[in-house]
Amino acid sequence: MTKRRLISKSKTYGFNPWLDQIDTINQIMKESGEKTESVLLRKLVDEALTARRKKVQSLPLIEEPYEAGGRLQTIETLLMSVARQGDVAFRILDVLLALLQDVLAEAHATRRISWESQVLPRLREEGVDANELEQRFMQQAEPAKDFAYSLTARIKKSQQQAR
Repeated sequence: MTKRRLISKSKTYGFNPWLDQIDTINQIMKESGEKTESVLLRKLVDEALTARRKKVQSLPLIEEPYEAGGRLQTIETLLMSVARQGDVAFRILDVLLALLQDVLAEAHATRRISWESQVLPRLREEGVDANELEQRFMQQAEPAKDFAYSLTARIKKSQQQAR
Protein backbone atom coordinates (compact mmCIF):
# COMPACT_ATOMS: atom_id res chain seq x y z
CA MET A 1 0.00 0.00 0.00
CA THR A 2 1.37 3.43 -0.96
CA LYS A 3 1.59 6.21 1.59
CA ARG A 4 -0.78 9.01 0.75
CA ARG A 5 -0.05 12.62 1.46
CA LEU A 6 -2.68 14.61 3.27
CA ILE A 7 -3.83 18.04 2.19
CA SER A 8 -3.98 20.73 4.84
CA LYS A 9 -7.41 22.25 5.39
CA SER A 10 -6.20 24.79 7.96
CA LYS A 11 -3.39 26.46 6.02
CA THR A 12 -3.84 28.01 2.59
CA TYR A 13 -1.52 29.93 0.25
CA GLY A 14 -4.05 30.39 -2.49
CA PHE A 15 -4.03 26.59 -2.59
CA ASN A 16 -4.14 23.91 0.04
CA PRO A 17 -0.61 22.53 0.60
CA TRP A 18 0.31 19.05 1.70
CA LEU A 19 0.77 18.83 5.47
CA ASP A 20 4.49 18.01 5.14
CA GLN A 21 4.97 21.06 2.92
CA ILE A 22 3.88 23.38 5.74
CA ASP A 23 6.73 22.16 7.98
CA THR A 24 9.23 22.49 5.16
CA ILE A 25 8.02 25.99 4.26
CA ASN A 26 8.26 27.06 7.92
CA GLN A 27 11.78 25.62 8.16
CA ILE A 28 12.92 27.41 4.99
CA MET A 29 11.42 30.67 6.27
CA LYS A 30 13.31 30.25 9.54
CA GLU A 31 16.61 29.44 7.78
CA SER A 32 16.33 32.19 5.18
CA GLY A 33 14.91 34.83 7.49
CA GLU A 34 12.00 35.43 5.13
CA LYS A 35 9.04 36.97 6.97
CA THR A 36 6.21 36.39 4.53
CA GLU A 37 5.14 33.08 3.11
CA SER A 38 3.96 34.56 -0.19
CA VAL A 39 7.42 35.95 -1.06
CA LEU A 40 9.05 32.64 -0.18
CA LEU A 41 6.52 30.65 -2.21
CA ARG A 42 7.05 32.87 -5.26
CA LYS A 43 10.80 32.25 -5.00
CA LEU A 44 10.25 28.50 -4.64
CA VAL A 45 7.94 28.45 -7.66
CA ASP A 46 10.58 30.37 -9.67
CA GLU A 47 13.23 27.84 -8.64
CA ALA A 48 11.00 24.94 -9.62
CA LEU A 49 10.14 26.48 -12.99
CA THR A 50 13.80 27.24 -13.72
CA ALA A 51 14.75 23.66 -12.83
CA ARG A 52 12.01 22.30 -15.07
CA ARG A 53 13.11 24.52 -18.00
CA LYS A 54 16.68 23.29 -17.61
CA LYS A 55 15.48 19.70 -17.48
CA VAL A 56 13.34 20.14 -20.61
CA GLN A 57 16.22 21.80 -22.48
CA SER A 58 18.57 18.94 -21.66
CA LEU A 59 16.09 16.21 -22.59
CA PRO A 60 16.77 16.23 -26.36
CA LEU A 61 20.42 15.42 -25.68
CA ILE A 62 19.38 12.43 -23.61
CA GLU A 63 16.64 11.25 -25.93
CA GLU A 64 18.72 11.41 -29.12
CA PRO A 65 19.13 8.01 -30.68
CA TYR A 66 22.58 6.66 -29.96
CA GLU A 67 24.71 6.85 -33.07
CA ALA A 68 27.89 5.03 -32.21
CA GLY A 69 29.44 5.46 -35.63
CA GLY A 70 28.98 9.21 -35.76
CA ARG A 71 30.22 9.74 -32.23
CA LEU A 72 33.21 7.49 -32.74
CA GLN A 73 34.05 9.38 -35.93
CA THR A 74 33.83 12.69 -34.04
CA ILE A 75 36.06 11.37 -31.25
CA GLU A 76 38.56 10.04 -33.78
CA THR A 77 38.62 13.39 -35.60
CA LEU A 78 39.19 15.25 -32.34
CA LEU A 79 41.94 12.87 -31.26
CA MET A 80 43.69 13.23 -34.60
CA SER A 81 43.47 17.01 -34.31
CA VAL A 82 44.96 16.88 -30.81
CA ALA A 83 47.72 14.55 -32.05
CA ARG A 84 48.58 16.95 -34.90
CA GLN A 85 48.65 19.90 -32.52
CA GLY A 86 50.87 17.92 -30.15
CA ASP A 87 53.25 17.08 -33.00
CA VAL A 88 53.44 20.74 -34.05
CA ALA A 89 54.01 21.82 -30.44
CA PHE A 90 56.77 19.20 -30.09
CA ARG A 91 58.52 20.43 -33.24
CA ILE A 92 58.26 24.04 -32.07
CA LEU A 93 59.71 23.11 -28.68
CA ASP A 94 62.54 21.24 -30.44
CA VAL A 95 63.43 24.36 -32.45
CA LEU A 96 63.19 26.52 -29.32
CA LEU A 97 65.53 24.17 -27.48
CA ALA A 98 68.06 24.35 -30.31
CA LEU A 99 67.86 28.15 -30.33
CA LEU A 100 68.21 28.31 -26.57
CA GLN A 101 71.28 26.06 -26.71
CA ASP A 102 72.82 28.37 -29.31
CA VAL A 103 72.09 31.44 -27.17
CA LEU A 104 73.60 29.78 -24.10
CA ALA A 105 76.69 28.73 -26.07
CA GLU A 106 77.13 32.26 -27.41
CA ALA A 107 76.65 33.79 -23.97
CA HIS A 108 79.21 31.42 -22.45
CA ALA A 109 81.68 32.07 -25.28
CA THR A 110 81.26 35.84 -24.90
CA ARG A 111 81.78 35.59 -21.16
CA ARG A 112 84.87 33.42 -21.65
CA ILE A 113 86.33 35.88 -24.18
CA SER A 114 85.67 38.84 -21.85
CA TRP A 115 87.17 36.97 -18.92
CA GLU A 116 90.28 35.92 -20.84
CA SER A 117 90.91 39.30 -22.44
CA GLN A 118 90.14 41.60 -19.52
CA VAL A 119 90.30 39.73 -16.21
CA LEU A 120 92.88 36.95 -16.66
CA PRO A 121 95.85 39.19 -17.51
CA ARG A 122 95.31 41.29 -14.38
CA LEU A 123 94.87 38.24 -12.12
CA ARG A 124 97.97 36.54 -13.60
CA GLU A 125 99.97 39.68 -12.79
CA GLU A 126 98.76 39.35 -9.19
CA GLY A 127 100.09 35.77 -9.16
CA VAL A 128 96.79 33.86 -9.04
CA ASP A 129 97.34 30.25 -10.15
CA ALA A 130 95.41 28.49 -12.94
CA ASN A 131 93.12 26.48 -10.62
CA GLU A 132 92.14 29.62 -8.70
CA LEU A 133 91.47 31.46 -11.98
CA GLU A 134 89.09 28.72 -13.18
CA GLN A 135 87.39 28.60 -9.78
CA ARG A 136 86.81 32.37 -9.82
CA PHE A 137 85.42 32.13 -13.35
CA MET A 138 82.91 29.47 -12.28
CA GLN A 139 81.99 31.32 -9.06
CA GLN A 140 80.90 34.31 -11.07
CA ALA A 141 78.28 32.16 -12.81
CA GLU A 142 76.45 31.39 -9.55
CA PRO A 143 75.02 34.91 -8.94
CA ALA A 144 73.95 35.05 -12.60
CA LYS A 145 72.16 31.69 -12.24
CA ASP A 146 70.49 32.87 -9.03
CA PHE A 147 69.29 36.01 -10.83
CA ALA A 148 67.96 34.01 -13.80
CA TYR A 149 66.18 31.45 -11.62
CA SER A 150 64.58 34.08 -9.38
CA LEU A 151 63.45 36.06 -12.44
CA THR A 152 61.97 32.89 -13.94
CA ALA A 153 60.17 32.11 -10.66
CA ARG A 154 58.68 35.63 -10.53
CA ILE A 155 57.46 35.40 -14.14
CA LYS A 156 55.97 31.96 -13.51
CA LYS A 157 54.23 33.21 -10.34
CA SER A 158 52.75 36.22 -12.15
CA GLN A 159 51.46 33.95 -14.94
CA GLN A 160 49.80 31.64 -12.41
CA GLN A 161 48.18 34.60 -10.66
CA ALA A 162 46.87 35.89 -13.99
CA ARG A 163 44.93 32.65 -14.58
